[in-house]
Amino acid sequence: MKKKHRILYLRATSMPGAGTRVMMGWVKWLNENGYGIYVGAPNGGWLKEELAKFANRRTIDADFFIPKGKEYIRFAFLIIRLCFFVIRNRIGLIHCNSDVAYFTAITVGRLTRRPVVTHLRYHYTEEFYSWLFGGWRKPDMVVLVSEAFRKEEVKKIHSVCPGIPVRALHNCIDLTRYPPVSTEDKTVSCRVFYPAAISLRKRQAQLYQIDSILQKKGCKLQFVAAGKINEPGYWNLCQSESEKYPQNNVEFIGHVNDVAAQYRKSLLSLTLSEYETFGYSVLESMASGIPVVGYRIGPVEEVLGESGCLVEVDDVESVACAIHTLSSDRGKWQDYSRRVRDRASHYFSPDHICPILIEMYEEVLGDHKRGES
Repeated sequence: MKKKHRILYLRATSMPGAGTRVMMGWVKWLNENGYGIYVGAPNGGWLKEELAKFANRRTIDADFFIPKGKEYIRFAFLIIRLCFFVIRNRIGLIHCNSDVAYFTAITVGRLTRRPVVTHLRYHYTEEFYSWLFGGWRKPDMVVLVSEAFRKEEVKKIHSVCPGIPVRALHNCIDLTRYPPVSTEDKTVSCRVFYPAAISLRKRQAQLYQIDSILQKKGCKLQFVAAGKINEPGYWNLCQSESEKYPQNNVEFIGHVNDVAAQYRKSLLSLTLSEYETFGYSVLESMASGIPVVGYRIGPVEEVLGESGCLVEVDDVESVACAIHTLSSDRGKWQDYSRRVRDRASHYFSPDHICPILIEMYEEVLGDHKRGES
């Protein structure tokens, strides 16, 4: 940007999920490069602790929600507070990093005549986009987290908002939070890590089959699955699978906060999902220097490039073979470890991603200025 505009980020949660960590990557980089950074988010939590470390930024406590019925009174007070905040701090652009916060973002944007960028990470139906973006609620730009995801969603978005810019911007990652350990430490590890919420599309039940195939090859590894239970019915299926393989080496450890520490303990990581919009856990593994084995789907292949071991979805035999090769060949493990870390550092660092984000802001601000002329 020729002018270093002031930007307000809105986030509906202060917990350290992928979206919050990505936003903090932007905030840190922009703050260090002299931009005026403002954040609206619920009070307390991880996000507020992180924001307290930075100078030249201001925050406003805001509990975002989609208003219904009598809640419109509380919603109106939230809108008034944020409008005054935007005007008083001469904020030039609002970036909504949450679909829950979008109704607040677009209302404040229209009242204060500021452009609004919204960032989406999930698949939605055309009916949902019509409800979210219909009428006066049209955003000035939609940003999606991968090119594969953008291609899937752009027709649905344009059916509601014809001509609106829909751009792809990869998630960034702060590599300092994922320090790799030495190759020597990894040669004695026998741990394969799979971080994912427990649900049908994540395919955790296949861990038992993969483990069984490897045991028959004489390869005994420990499979550790971390993640909250999103689908209780599927969790019951996983438990049933465990009973079919009484000698299994699969452990479910539930939700973990320090995911980086889990990667440092691991030899490999898995991605068995049948679809993703990006695959942030894959990027975390890459940042940690941990090779990734899993299924070839568009967004994951986009993130990994040629640095991962990807096979067709549900081909558990090929997954087991790839794990066996990397766990038994030290030279190949070292090669993949170096490649994934280098790719994460080069293509997904804030130094690479944030200048692209700034170009998007320039486009939005330019279009907005021309529209007001």
